[in-house]
Amino acid sequence: MYLTRFFMDPRSRQGIRYLQNPHLLHAAIYDAMPTQPVVVSPGEPRPLWRLDLGDARRPILYVASPEKPALDPLANEAGQLVDGRVYEVRDYAPLLEKVQVDQVYAFRLAANPVHQGRRGEDEATKRLGHVTADQQVRWLVERTSKHGFEILPGAAGVPDVATVSRRRVTFRREQDTVTLDVADFAGHLQVVDAELFRQGLVSGIGHGRAYGCGLMTLAAPRRA
Repeated sequence: MYLTRFFMDPRSRQGIRYLQNPHLLHAAIYDAMPTQPVVVSPGEPRPLWRLDLGDARRPILYVASPEKPALDPLANEAGQLVDGRVYEVRDYAPLLEKVQVDQVYAFRLAANPVHQGRRGEDEATKRLGHVTADQQVRWLVERTSKHGFEILPGAAGVPDVATVSRRRVTFRREQDTVTLDVADFAGHLQVVDAELFRQGLVSGIGHGRAYGCGLMTLAAPRRA
């Protein structure tokens, strides 16, 4: 596995298109994978990506991928030179191998918190996005055991996680319009099952993984 940090240029024409349409950026990232076509199997490592938009002048694209991506074409059309480089690729395996039970990490995650429901009595049940911060945090906390971690308690015993930003993303995918409710989470977690946790890091968490959701990144570990 590899982890890439890529600086997007929000002033370039193609950069603007990629920032506005996750379907186009998804295609560009998959085109950068050496093995074509990219085959995604449930539960297996897959290309994951996330846009961090905190600095509007310097959006950062993170990509986790089973193969080392060839990103020069994307850099030429939508990259921004920052501190002498447009992107950097690191071997992700050493971090994955060091994951152990009881380690504590600061984390960031962009996810698509959803539930099954109906908008009207006559409509079929379908996937609907959670839209409030409380709903989205609850969604994440309820899924932690499935992915081998728990959220540590913070002030007053409340889980130490927050939605640092929330947004509704609407874009065109061929003839269809796609809408995703995206929550950007930040907090602290503790590993309870190292193998499940590693699997979540490389295969993603939740839905919308083709469109910038599901990638969790970590700060350096420490013991609880």
